[in-house]
Amino acid sequence: MVNRNLANRLKVAGIGIPLCALVTYMGGYAFAAGLGVIAAIGYWEFSQMVRSSGLFALKVPGVLAAFLYPFVLLIGELHGAVFYSVGLAMVFTAFAMVTIPIDRKPIQSAAVTVFGVIYVGGLLAFGILLREGLFVYDNQIYSTVDRATWSLFFLFPVVITWVADTAAYFGGRRYGKRKMAPKVSPNKTLEGALFGMLAAIAVALVYSRILLPDLWVFSWLTTIVFGLAVGGVAIVGDLAESALKRECGVKDSSNLLPGHGGMLDRLDSVLWALPATFFFMLLVN
Repeated sequence: MVNRNLANRLKVAGIGIPLCALVTYMGGYAFAAGLGVIAAIGYWEFSQMVRSSGLFALKVPGVLAAFLYPFVLLIGELHGAVFYSVGLAMVFTAFAMVTIPIDRKPIQSAAVTVFGVIYVGGLLAFGILLREGLFVYDNQIYSTVDRATWSLFFLFPVVITWVADTAAYFGGRRYGKRKMAPKVSPNKTLEGALFGMLAAIAVALVYSRILLPDLWVFSWLTTIVFGLAVGGVAIVGDLAESALKRECGVKDSSNLLPGHGGMLDRLDSVLWALPATFFFMLLVN
């Protein structure tokens, strides 16, 4: 069973990693479409999970809204996303009131739908701002950065979260004794989290110096702070999805990805790491 599970994981990774790398390198609308598809799948999983807990989320409208989120940030940047989010709250509330009987709680359904779309589609769409360098305003440092480097920059927080998550898993299995959040995720330990944070710092230092020498112009101290920030929010994102699954009474967000669970199971930490990276760059630039 273990070997079969590992084989399934490798198959998914063998297809998914090259495809993600290609779409990331293409950038622009192709990249927005790629993120949109992932966001749509993630929201669909979210809607399925909350329904199992007795809540009702608008499925098709939410899937469409999540898919469009990356395009909104590509065209309108951060302030465009603010208008879009407010518009979603108004449109989904009106739509729910017309289509859902009052005894099925239309306002609650609209609230769950808006939250799901923003949580999955909105947070993931921050990847557009990183890949396209849309946090840069009148800064000559980035004027000569090429497509490959921007692609590597988008992958920076993604790699940090994946390596940190792996380190936390193995470190926790070997040395874990103190439970971090036993009612939310019983297997996570403080020792595992420490290994994850150390790995996040190490990846931040090595990755930035080797792969981003022309873009990452910050000191080693700033880089350590960045690694701590991304590693920290990644842990929170992981715990948030664990809490969601516990509330909904499910083990995985879906069985879409053999050996991995669902799309949200792969994105839980990344959803938090992408906006954290964006706001970090705004603060230090």
